[in-house]
Amino acid sequence: MKKRKKLLLSLTALGLAAAVGLGVFLTMGARQEPVQVYPFSHVGMTEYWGDSQESYGPVTTDRIQTVFLSDTQIVTEILVQEGDTVKKGDVLMTFDTTLSDLELEKKRLEVEKLKLQKTQAYEELEKIKRMVPMSLPDFSPSGDADVDLGEALEGNYQISDAREYDGSTKERALICWIREGGRINDPQMLEEIRLQAQRLQQENQPTDPTEGTEGTDPTESTGATDPTGATDPTGATDPTGATDPTGATDPTGAADPTGATDPTGATNSTEDINPTGNTNPTANAAVPEGAADPAAPVGEGIPSSASAPEEPEKPLEVNRCYVVFKVTENDTSLGSRITWQGVRLEGNAQKGFAMYFFDAGMVPDHMITEEEETGEDFIYQDYSSGYTSKQIAQMRQEQEKKIQDLLLDIKMAEAAYKIMQTELSDGTVEAEIDGQVISVLTEEEARESKQPVVKVSGGGGFYIQGIIGELQKETVRVGQEVTVNDWNTGGTYTGTIESVGDFPSLRDGWTGIGNPNSSYYPFTVFVDGSADLQADRYVSVQYTAGTGEAGIYLQNPFLRTENGESYVYVQGSGGKLEKRTVTVGKSLWGNYTEILSGLTEEDLIAFPYGKTVKDGAPAVEGDLADLYGY
Repeated sequence: MKKRKKLLLSLTALGLAAAVGLGVFLTMGARQEPVQVYPFSHVGMTEYWGDSQESYGPVTTDRIQTVFLSDTQIVTEILVQEGDTVKKGDVLMTFDTTLSDLELEKKRLEVEKLKLQKTQAYEELEKIKRMVPMSLPDFSPSGDADVDLGEALEGNYQISDAREYDGSTKERALICWIREGGRINDPQMLEEIRLQAQRLQQENQPTDPTEGTEGTDPTESTGATDPTGATDPTGATDPTGATDPTGATDPTGAADPTGATDPTGATNSTEDINPTGNTNPTANAAVPEGAADPAAPVGEGIPSSASAPEEPEKPLEVNRCYVVFKVTENDTSLGSRITWQGVRLEGNAQKGFAMYFFDAGMVPDHMITEEEETGEDFIYQDYSSGYTSKQIAQMRQEQEKKIQDLLLDIKMAEAAYKIMQTELSDGTVEAEIDGQVISVLTEEEARESKQPVVKVSGGGGFYIQGIIGELQKETVRVGQEVTVNDWNTGGTYTGTIESVGDFPSLRDGWTGIGNPNSSYYPFTVFVDGSADLQADRYVSVQYTAGTGEAGIYLQNPFLRTENGESYVYVQGSGGKLEKRTVTVGKSLWGNYTEILSGLTEEDLIAFPYGKTVKDGAPAVEGDLADLYGY
């Protein structure tokens, strides 16, 4: 009996323990921590106004005055306190300045230098605009027929061999056609280029000092002067150098011993006399032994200085030459040109090579000629500029950006010059308006915080006039908020667009869009008096411009996609989580996704990750600060 009683008590204890455990489990389930959900307005947006754009403009004031200290100002006395009421013309503070007339002149010269750079930049832009892009014209009737792109490059490179292009100058540069992806610093290729330039330049050197008198021999009957100074009537030099007393050279070289002149006027000598009285150069004249026979072929007889052996020419050594490296599409001779880079090559294979770039736009592609047989009409490329359309467009965009940056630099330098002029003119700062002094700082505090040392308000604020392109003009609206950045102090403020002009602005400007053909319109931004801006300083204005698109855009972390299906967790009926399938559209900035259906602005949305996030879980509205740990 006792054993049965113990067994019954044990079973009862086990049952009670199981009941307690089940109750605890059910109680814990009933007390499950609720999932936080957040209003759509906190994790999404309903309107997209495009990407951010930027403009800039000077600050003007309206019934407000801020007094900033420059690096060259030293405060001597502040004559007002916070809360004081001042009238226009009252002295607010006095100061000393270390600024000199020389520094002011330097600033003026800086402005002039920037203006000169602007002029040069505009001239460069005009050159770029006149560039003709290289292109491969399509001569086929429909444009669909195969175009003959010429011969394919054999090997890794090919060097031009036109004699007139010997690499001696930029205009006479060789061309080295290399395979796409080939090495431009291949030592073997560079040495072959140098040797090719050397060979061609050697061919272009004159080899005969008498070049231009072809067929003429110095000893022939040309009237050339004998080295002795005596002229032979035959035109040949008398090797003996003996002169006939009559003044005529004896063909035999022997003078008449009588010194008498023949009455006929012919020289009295031992030669046969022609009945006409002229010397017969073919007569049987007595020629002294060893003397050159006038009738003998040139070069025979006694050698003269003209027949002396010439010294051997020294080989031409070229260690500098100009070459253009070119790469073509598909490595074909008539393919679109990908690279056209001029290089001045210096050195040789023994000492190594140095390379310096130059503009090869003026070098024609003499590896391609109109005589080249293509099987059809010759297809040529226009290499007027040496750049593709895409490259020219990029160059133009970069140059326009450079000009706009210069315009801004000029305006900021002019503003700084104007402020410096004011500092040098007087050592006092007067109130410009009737108003109340709303803040006064010490010199040290003002410099450290980059805030005004004195600020006077008559209830006004600041205005900035920016400009906007005609393509964006209709996408901004009065009342739209913008962000104002003060480059001088680093301050950032919120402003409001107060007006947008109906007529184009005449002043230069840049909105960051970079469209030189666009007209620009002024727009005015107001910033309230809580900002610390300075009159005449330039600030930037950032605004959104684009086509306004209404819709539902949800932050990506609150959207999940599995097996191609997108869904969110929202608070449903009874305060329970509900998994809802949504249809998605475009991605925005990589941070938002457009929701086409399945979600509304009134929904409360849960962060869709975690063990407790599931259908039917309790939901409670939470604070995003808790989620992100602000």
